[in-house]
Amino acid sequence: MQEANKYFTVLQVAVPPDTPVTAASEIKILEILGIVSNPELVNSMQLAMAVIPPSTPATLFGLIALLGNLIKMHPKATKAHQDALAATLKNLTGATDAPLTFGTFLPICDALMKAPPHKIAKGA
Repeated sequence: MQEANKYFTVLQVAVPPDTPVTAASEIKILEILGIVSNPELVNSMQLAMAVIPPSTPATLFGLIALLGNLIKMHPKATKAHQDALAATLKNLTGATDAPLTFGTFLPICDALMKAPPHKIAKGA
């Protein structure tokens, strides 16, 4: 995980916060930072990256949908994980979707990297 912290720091320093995140870069960053490390889920993300046009902007709802689908696919996902996902989606009802920038995406990644293992499925 120490290497992931180095990559995270480089992203924070090298990329201006207002730089838009593409869906492809979002997927690659989730993998590089170790937020998604299960080999089957990484393969699924790589497949998605292969079919999504490279310039497709990443959005908050898209990120939640991606993580939600990965949670559903994870072999160790429990009902608690499904319930947490449903609660998150319910909280977003009526919210406006927003394109992700590095200024909004990296704090989300930071929170996911710092979450205790019991808060997210290990290897998700």
